[in-house]
Amino acid sequence: MKIKTAALLSLFAFAISGCDQQDIDPAKTDSQAAESAQSKAKLTLTDGSILQLNAKHMKSYEKPNTAGKMSLHEYSYSTADKLAENDVYMHLQNAGFTRKIISSDSSQFKVQYYKKDLPVIGGIYTTVNNDAKTMTIATLYWQEK
Repeated sequence: MKIKTAALLSLFAFAISGCDQQDIDPAKTDSQAAESAQSKAKLTLTDGSILQLNAKHMKSYEKPNTAGKMSLHEYSYSTADKLAENDVYMHLQNAGFTRKIISSDSSQFKVQYYKKDLPVIGGIYTTVNNDAKTMTIATLYWQEK
């Protein structure tokens, strides 16, 4: 009887000894989660300066017009429109831009950014609510010759 009890206890101890061990490094998974949550996207301005936005780049395209072409760039943010605009403005302000709020309502926020000797940059931040998740599409645009 004592041998059976000892064997059973040994088997039980062996079974639970592996429960606390993990093959995954928790520090590594935390950094991977933070990295995927904070995607970095580049935006190259007309003067060649590059902004590192905390967003996902969706697409860039040009629209011809009578003055040349309009350069448009779309980004996806996993936050509300004003928080997305704050990220863009923080980077533009560091590059010497000022801003003027054009309009603001519950679903869209429009801003213009100014810097001497550079074209005005327009920003349209549109809030999209999918299920319980809020997302913002940021469209940044400027006129090129």
